[in-house]
Amino acid sequence: MLDMAPGRLPGADLKMLTVHKELVRFRNNWVVLAGFALLMVWNVALPKGGVDYQGIPITFGYLALGAATVPSILGLLRRPDVSVFPLVHLICFYVPLGMMALYKALASDASTSNLVVDMAIFLAMPTIFLLLFAPFIEDISENQIGIVLKWCIRFVVIWGLMNFILYIITKQLLEIPYITVNAGDLGRIYNKNNRRGALMKLVSSYNNGNIFGVCMVMLAPVYVYFEKSRLWIVAFCAAIILTLSRTAWFGLACVFVILTMIGQVRLSRGYVWAALAAGVAGILLILPLIGWTSDKLVDRKLGGRLHQLTDLEISWFGAPTVKIQEIVYAGLLQSFGVLGFLVALLALSFAVIYGLATFHRISPFRRAALAGCLCYLFAAMSDGAFIFPPVIAIYLFLNILVYRRGCRWAAQPAIASSPKPIPPALVGAG
Repeated sequence: MLDMAPGRLPGADLKMLTVHKELVRFRNNWVVLAGFALLMVWNVALPKGGVDYQGIPITFGYLALGAATVPSILGLLRRPDVSVFPLVHLICFYVPLGMMALYKALASDASTSNLVVDMAIFLAMPTIFLLLFAPFIEDISENQIGIVLKWCIRFVVIWGLMNFILYIITKQLLEIPYITVNAGDLGRIYNKNNRRGALMKLVSSYNNGNIFGVCMVMLAPVYVYFEKSRLWIVAFCAAIILTLSRTAWFGLACVFVILTMIGQVRLSRGYVWAALAAGVAGILLILPLIGWTSDKLVDRKLGGRLHQLTDLEISWFGAPTVKIQEIVYAGLLQSFGVLGFLVALLALSFAVIYGLATFHRISPFRRAALAGCLCYLFAAMSDGAFIFPPVIAIYLFLNILVYRRGCRWAAQPAIASSPKPIPPALVGAG
């Protein structure tokens, strides 16, 4: 019999127990982690990879999201653990909004492509994330989420900067069909609203500067939370600036302000002010190259979007069809009317309301996700790129991070044979 003090293990036994714990943890979450990594690669690192079917771009990222619903449903049947607040979010706001969109599409005899887009954005995507994925994000540790997200963003930053410089030198882009560019868009990226004087917007693997910019603005708070290298953060901010998108610049300013307000960025740090000065100087240096003067930064015509406000017709139930253009709120008000607009606003902001209401009880990680949601809601006032992949998918991903209660297997005894629902006392952790 081992001669040792109660509660203590000799070195060899302690090491074996530690290895056993890690093996159990790996067994409990490796399938979910692998699926998560795959979805992140195709929706964050390579979001435009895919094919073109009769003029409709079909991304592998959205196909992967659809394919992941089957194992998610089976997993929930095996271990029922529906997250309450995401479920309330879905049933009370997204389902009514989706039903309104479906009714309008059927009543107006909308095209099949429009019907598919509307149902994907207002019903399918929210159901996938808020009902099916929300419980399983708790099978992945905060560190695992951070590692996958960090490397996906590092890839799009370096790919974007490389192609931005390559275009300046050669007027060509490096494109990998089906992977970094949709097969139907091969050789057409420059003409997809990416011209800016003598330069081309930094588009990375998103194929459009505005879409890339708004997605990076959304993900910025979470990325900065995990990223420890200042060099990578500088490169990340430079990539957003080089999108040459006023919306992205406005969004980056929102990121700075919001992160300061939640304490993730401290103004007492000298390098913060140096980075801010460098960003402003970079924008001012770029303006002559794209043929802009400083007063062009605030365009009275909103970059050609002013008509979306001046032509807005307000009614109780909205237009016969759903059409969401760059200014997301104007499109929602036009499409759904005053009553539907209130439902749409709550659908977009319910996770934010929840996060603000529980702000002092949620972890810094969840606060960073909350900040990302807020940044998107501000960017949507200018150009939210709402209907384009992968915008709504990333936004809903941030929503479920706000709701995430913690890591299931880290919150229970490590030698448990199967994961169990998180006890109520642990809600708000991690």
